[in-house]
Amino acid sequence: MHALDGYNDEHLFALLQEENCEAAFNTIFSRYSRRLYMEAYTRLQDEDEGNDIVQEVFCWLWDKRRSLKTPQCLKAYLIQVVRFKCIDLIRKKTSTRSKKQQYTWLADTYTTTTPIETKELGRQLAIAIDSITPASRLAFEQLYLHKKSLKEIADQMDINVQSVKNHIHRALKVLRENLKHSLS
Repeated sequence: MHALDGYNDEHLFALLQEENCEAAFNTIFSRYSRRLYMEAYTRLQDEDEGNDIVQEVFCWLWDKRRSLKTPQCLKAYLIQVVRFKCIDLIRKKTSTRSKKQQYTWLADTYTTTTPIETKELGRQLAIAIDSITPASRLAFEQLYLHKKSLKEIADQMDINVQSVKNHIHRALKVLRENLKHSLS
């Protein structure tokens, strides 16, 4: 039992901000650590992460004790800090998971090619492009090689945008058909 157990939160917080404040801190910790843990655990569904969040909150409270304004309700204030820390952790975990998935996908899809393989693929691609009709080839090259918009290509070829889309669709179909055996 702490010597300050009978003090209200406002008085404990005032003592916490003074030089000799360990007893006030310990009283606040014993009064609210279990409730804060329950809040963190409810949000994270992980005991270790819940304990880590509570520890972070009390470390933060200790570090900021002199600069914080006295809250109207210390319990509600600390619960809100736990909620924010949980949200930050969830965001961080989501971002990390997404980056790991992207890395795994890139690692799985990236293959090294030798110069001979690259030269052969280039030759096969050139042959496949040559087999496309002239109008479809022009639309394809303008879109993919020269990075022009569909509207610019339509204006250049003096046709409508839907016709450009049709030409590109036919070009891609021919390329897929001609390259499907080369790339498998």
